[in-house]
Amino acid sequence: MTPGLENAPTGPCFVGRGAQLARIGKAQAAALGHGRQMVCEVVGEPGIGKTRFVREALERCAPTVPWAVGTCAPDERGVPFHVFRHALTKGQPPRRGLRAGRPAPTWAEPAGAVPPASDARRFRTYQAARRLIGLAARDGLVLVLDDLHWADAPSTGLIAHLLRYPVPAPLLLVLVYRPRQMATPMPFGPPESDENADPEPTSRDRIELRPLGLAEVALLHPHVDQAELRARYDLTGGNPGYLAALPAGPAPAAADPLREAPGVRLPDAAVAVLRREWADLPSVELACLRAGAIVDAPFAPDLLAEVAQVPAALAVAAGWRLARLDLIRRVPGTGRFAFRHPVLRMAVAQDTDPAWRVDACARALTALVDLGAPAADRARYAERLLALPNGRWAGRCVDVLSRAAQEIRRETPDLAIRWLRLALRALRPTAGEAQRRRDVSLALAQVTGEAGDLAESRALLQEIVPLFPADPEGRRAQAVALWARVERLLGNYAEAVAISRRELAALPAGTGPAGGYRLATEIGVAGILAGRPVAGLPDAFTADPGGPGVDRAGLLAVRGLAAVHDGALDDARGLLDAGARIVDSLPDRDLRDHPDCLTALGLTELYLERQADAVRHLDRGLTLVRASHRDDGLCQLLLARTEVAYHAGRLSTAIGLATEAGIVARRIGSRHLLSFALAFEAEATAWRGGPRDDDRAVALARSAVGIATDPATWCGRTAATALATAALLAGDPATCAELVRSAGGDSRLSRLQTTLRPMWHELLCAAALAAGEVDDAERQARQAMAEAEQVGLPGQRGFAESAYGEVLLARGEVPAAQLHLEAAADLFRSGGMALRRSLALASLARAAEAADQPGPAARARRRALELAGWCGTERVALRLARPVGPREAAALTDREWHIARLATTGVTSRLIGRQLNISPRTVEAHLTRIYRKAGVASRSGLVAWVARLDDTDR
Repeated sequence: MTPGLENAPTGPCFVGRGAQLARIGKAQAAALGHGRQMVCEVVGEPGIGKTRFVREALERCAPTVPWAVGTCAPDERGVPFHVFRHALTKGQPPRRGLRAGRPAPTWAEPAGAVPPASDARRFRTYQAARRLIGLAARDGLVLVLDDLHWADAPSTGLIAHLLRYPVPAPLLLVLVYRPRQMATPMPFGPPESDENADPEPTSRDRIELRPLGLAEVALLHPHVDQAELRARYDLTGGNPGYLAALPAGPAPAAADPLREAPGVRLPDAAVAVLRREWADLPSVELACLRAGAIVDAPFAPDLLAEVAQVPAALAVAAGWRLARLDLIRRVPGTGRFAFRHPVLRMAVAQDTDPAWRVDACARALTALVDLGAPAADRARYAERLLALPNGRWAGRCVDVLSRAAQEIRRETPDLAIRWLRLALRALRPTAGEAQRRRDVSLALAQVTGEAGDLAESRALLQEIVPLFPADPEGRRAQAVALWARVERLLGNYAEAVAISRRELAALPAGTGPAGGYRLATEIGVAGILAGRPVAGLPDAFTADPGGPGVDRAGLLAVRGLAAVHDGALDDARGLLDAGARIVDSLPDRDLRDHPDCLTALGLTELYLERQADAVRHLDRGLTLVRASHRDDGLCQLLLARTEVAYHAGRLSTAIGLATEAGIVARRIGSRHLLSFALAFEAEATAWRGGPRDDDRAVALARSAVGIATDPATWCGRTAATALATAALLAGDPATCAELVRSAGGDSRLSRLQTTLRPMWHELLCAAALAAGEVDDAERQARQAMAEAEQVGLPGQRGFAESAYGEVLLARGEVPAAQLHLEAAADLFRSGGMALRRSLALASLARAAEAADQPGPAARARRRALELAGWCGTERVALRLARPVGPREAAALTDREWHIARLATTGVTSRLIGRQLNISPRTVEAHLTRIYRKAGVASRSGLVAWVARLDDTDR
């Protein structure tokens, strides 16, 4: 049997095809049982295993029946009836199954000497051949005609004649061919059965072999690693012939299997087998085929013409002729072609002269650039050319890779980084290439920074920025601003301010405004983060107050954020309105590279209690940076959005956003952004108030404090106040007060943000009440009222009113407390702070119950619980269960009061833990703290103490 691609070794065993083998067996049994001719067509793609399947079928289904095999060859199409000659002429090797002593049948020479000219003579010739075949099959015969897609015309005619006039003998005629490479799609007429036919076979059946499954391929190659096997399977599509033709080393990448790399070459034997399909092609078709192997992706005829250096009309005609030969196939819905299989393309490329391949690759690159092909297509050829030892294309390849990287850096930054690194390696460190090296290095620093590799971006900028000369176009200023931004993201605020100030002072006259705006913006942002907002930043760098759009909007937003920090709210509102007008008028394509602008804008709106505007701008920024894969801007926007969710009371949303921000901060290596993320997550977790949340919140906040070592920075203050909040809610008011005063710097908390000071004074008031220091709590409440009057924001006024109402409630002045708590609930509603409103309503319900006002108490309780469910907090329900009045009652946290009440019912620590989903040891730790605060030594003493303080029915 002539070896072909289907005969390539496919493993030590034959797998699958059980149903198809059974159909061959039924056809053979029918031929022998009824003494008539049966026909089985075995069709499928090249390499699918047709020949191997037929051999297996004969060995399994007809082990004792004589069989003969004839195989066609491309170079024997001019020999009439060659496939029959090959199967039946004397001189062939003995066929298995021929009984001893019986002579092999012969093919009569006169019958097939020359194809007859007339139809009558042709018919008589076919009838003579039919009688000869019938004589050979008188006791049973399996006649296999393989590779009929290369058969001569008389052989094809004779097969059609046998189908019309079956041989009156037990003959099984097996026709094996590739349907796509036949002259007609269905050369022998429609089959009489299919796979869903009745079990009793008819005279003709068509068996189409399909690719093997992954499990079957694994049986063929049991010693191949699973990952490599999967890669090979994806490349070959389960075609066993092509799978066997792959090299023994690692499988080539499916996206680009033509790359020059060790171990990617196909075996010479496989290339030799496949070469039979294109060896006799005319020169134009062969050149276009080799050009297609260089182009590799779906290609148009005009590109083939450029690469193969043939006229376009000839390339079009050659493409269709190659398609008729099934070497290439038309891509549906397009005017392009592609190789029928990647392995065939690899073989053609490997069979092409290396020097021609190199020149063709250069021509392909030039043609793709001229045609405006996608960036990935152009860069692929530039990569190949740079991998070659000849460096005459280095300059062109660097330009192609640099432009392609800029085009795709937002969609696939990793690929852009790879191309820019390759371009930088291709540039020699000579004086003539200095400017190009700077430009490529700057582009690489920008893309790596945007992708989150801040360390590499910083290293590149430190190296190249000093080499940039001062220029009126402002390229150096923009590079310095990028450097300052990376330093700021890494938490190096002093360095960011220093290099920005130095460059801003040295800007030459006539420099474009963009660089100046960005430098001033970096000074402002770094100053705010360092805890020292910079005043006096310029509003515009040109006579046109409109300026260059988004750069000026970013500076206005940063100036507004600084004004909010300092309490200059009128200035902040004016700056915010001007910046928001610019941003809202800009399309997304102008904003996607400026996430810092939207971050500053959203934070300013949040602190001015414009939460809807903050959500709108921050969500727009998140959408843009996610689409652009910008981790550097994503982390900051997530943190800002976390703050908005936390102030609105959406605790689960805040925790989720903070967690994601922490993941991104770790990925980009920014410790100060990670500290922010941990602090925000700690605050939201503490207010959620689940049984395990107290300890988790304290642990998260301590981690944030451990990272933010400088308490003067915004990051350090945020971590300290988060730990203070978590400590208070966990029952440690002394630590809370100490941390807030340390972060604030003095009793007036002058180091903390002006617009948030009422909130921090309210926290100090709550800590004083928890410690039983009502006088100190009143001082903090009055200070909160004074700060709120100065700020004039509803939400901050709500903190002050809530603090004063809690003090009056602790003193037993219930009617006065109700007035302040009602005002606080209304103010929190105006400020959009649902969590704080629910807490104020809970205190109002407790006050109404103490004043024996069941109606108002029930309404306040119901609304408080509704808001608590919306916020996702358990604190409100716990607070509603607390007694009102005695100072010693304030010593216990909400969770401790809950456990104390459960303990007084007589249940064990194990049952309490099961109810609260905490361990018995944790319950015992809570009870120990409760005993200490209550001044009792046992549960019996605790029962009496709770009964004395709690005169309610709850």
